Amino acid sequence: MNVTGSYTFAAPRQQVWALIHSPAALIEIIPGCQGVEQVSATEYRGRIQLKLPAIVGDYTTSVRLTDFCAPKSCTFAGRVEGAPGAISGTASFTLTENEAGQTVINYRGQGQITGALARLNDRFVAGLAKTLIGQGLAQLDKQLQADAAPGAIAGGQFKEE
Repeated sequence: MNVTGSYTFAAPRQQVWALIHSPAALIEIIPGCQGVEQVSATEYRGRIQLKLPAIVGDYTTSVRLTDFCAPKSCTFAGRVEGAPGAISGTASFTLTENEAGQTVINYRGQGQITGALARLNDRFVAGLAKTLIGQGLAQLDKQLQADAAPGAIAGGQFKEE
């Protein structure tokens, strides 16, 4: 299964990068996320509850950052596992800022499906993945806009060292 796409945020790249890497923000932006914890500088674990056709259930997930260049790009490997099966794979994204000060995220992911989930049509699974990614990015955009609203507490900023 392969998934690619892009999304444009009305926020600067530093702000988008910081929010993407915040465990507290991830709980809000990942559809069905029940919890995320950062277990090391490069690893996260979490729980997701999905209520989508053919993949209803509780899943555990682990993600390990394998390559990143803050605040421009990130590559990670991960696994999502539940009673219906598992998906393991890699994903990467790049963040670029356009002339209007907006941030464009371009993403690409590849996954291998096992268990009962592997019986599902690849196009169906890729469509579900794109839907979940789209929902997460839209939620991230809402959170960025809320942080930018007058009187809102500003979102975290990444500091380059």
